[in-house]
Amino acid sequence: MKERASTFLWLAIAAFVVLLAELLIMQAGLASRGMEAGQVSLVLAHWGFTCALWGLGICLLLRLAKKKGFDIFESRVTAPPKNWIIVLMLLALFIAASYVIMGVFRPLAGFAAMYRLFGDYAAMAFIAQHIYYLFEVALFLAIIAFGQKFGEAAFRKSMIPWGGILCGLTWGLVHIFTQGPAVGAVAAIYGLLYGITYLLLKKNVRYAYPVILLMFVL
Repeated sequence: MKERASTFLWLAIAAFVVLLAELLIMQAGLASRGMEAGQVSLVLAHWGFTCALWGLGICLLLRLAKKKGFDIFESRVTAPPKNWIIVLMLLALFIAASYVIMGVFRPLAGFAAMYRLFGDYAAMAFIAQHIYYLFEVALFLAIIAFGQKFGEAAFRKSMIPWGGILCGLTWGLVHIFTQGPAVGAVAAIYGLLYGITYLLLKKNVRYAYPVILLMFVL
């Protein structure tokens, strides 16, 4: 059982490494040069390469997990109404927190930023950025799902959000090193809440993925 548990821990860590693989693409400087010069093509190239790399990584990880006996799509359970009420309250909390931090509805802030950078190409950049978010959130969910499987296999406690704890720690640490302790702490809390959402929705990724995506982009 311990060996099987460690397999899922390594899968979760691998998903995190895939997430960090964007750092390799960043070395080319496409995004930074594109934003500095207002050249949307360079930024789109960065996002495109990143999505391709992340997509390949996700497919390989899901395939490997399935060979190890875990299909991330296996749960088809529908959460009870009381769970959905809590999830919707969490979603409202995310939206309110984003509004307080930014002073404006997050998508509006994002579009305004794209318009300042790219002018008439803002809509194209905004859409591309959210396609990029689709892949990023998929990796968050992979970390959560594999981390949850590890925690349950290793400690036999299914009500603890092991995946959320792991997602919070990994994502939080990255933000601590790149954007400072305050941002890192917020990222860690968000990761934990994503994991709680996954549990509340009975590990059914058909529901958990779109909800976590909304939490992330709103």
